Amino acid sequence: MLPFTTYSIPETPVNETASAGKWLVFLANQEFSSVQRELIQKIGAAVKADFERDTFSWSKELNSNGTIQDLIHPSLQLVISFGIAPRSLGLWIDLQSPGIRFLESFSFILTLPVAELEKNAVAKKELWKNMQLFMEMNENQHG
Repeated sequence: MLPFTTYSIPETPVNETASAGKWLVFLANQEFSSVQRELIQKIGAAVKADFERDTFSWSKELNSNGTIQDLIHPSLQLVISFGIAPRSLGLWIDLQSPGIRFLESFSFILTLPVAELEKNAVAKKELWKNMQLFMEMNENQHG
């Protein structure tokens, strides 16, 4: 027997990370229902994202100790958060209510939780306005 101590490091059951190449991340407190998933797909399509190729969904319920750092990679351009405040993800920006913030490497949109957003036409319009701002900024940077 060698005089070295061997340690066993337990792995977490969730080993999902944002895939490189995915530029749009959806954050929520829980997994999306099938109806909510349709709404999310429409939101992705509105910012010209292919749902399978360009988007990644992240649930706080499944990743309870996660921070935004777990999701950041070079291709990330936009995070749409459904009711999860940036500070609870370890992102220290002033965004207490629904709105958009343009950060150095990506943009962050905070909106209502999906269940509330589905029923709130005003919040949907606000989200759409923020998504348009993102698309305009993105166009100006790449156009």
